[in-house]
Amino acid sequence: MNVNLVDTNAERARIAIDLGAESCRVSLLRWRNGEPSVELIQRIANGPVERGASLHWPLQTILSGIDEGLRKAALSATEAIASIAVDGWAVDYVRLAADGLPLRDPFCYRDERTISAKESADLIAPPEMLFRRTGAQPLRINTLYQLLADAASGVDVRAPWVCLPEYVLHWLGGQRVAEYTNATHTGLVDLDTGEWSRELFELCAFPWKPRPPSFRQVL
Repeated sequence: MNVNLVDTNAERARIAIDLGAESCRVSLLRWRNGEPSVELIQRIANGPVERGASLHWPLQTILSGIDEGLRKAALSATEAIASIAVDGWAVDYVRLAADGLPLRDPFCYRDERTISAKESADLIAPPEMLFRRTGAQPLRINTLYQLLADAASGVDVRAPWVCLPEYVLHWLGGQRVAEYTNATHTGLVDLDTGEWSRELFELCAFPWKPRPPSFRQVL
């Protein structure tokens, strides 16, 4: 990969990664004559795939496509790149092994394993109570119900996890953290404190340690 000379007189570019439902896009935001301009650099087909009776995101395909898109963006942006941001399915997450690598491809929020998980959860954590505590609509796609379904799916519930958008940044070298906006989609953030709800973790019998630390705790 060639290294471009940095144009110190230009505003540095930004990269946006969008993990869509059927395709992933890597875009480059640049300033031309003082005006912002967005260029689509890479599009990756990333629809969920069926494996047995389960639905998963093809993580390695997604990461390989992102890597290619980032390399293209770096070659194009001679003014250098200021930041990389990732937007994606905040309710989905990646479980990590002891070496930091993914345990397996993450489940897709459309997987039907959460139907029975939500039915069980409603008995111990009624939707009305969850909505009052978290402000998140109690949909079966929420992380809370996916975490409940992990044990029945043969997933090690003691393994650390991180929401998918932050996992991509972690894969790029960032810390394993929970960005606040994404975390609020999990159904596990206390509306009053803005932090993970230890009470809900205990109510659902979720191990506390595997959760990603909040961004404010890392700072």
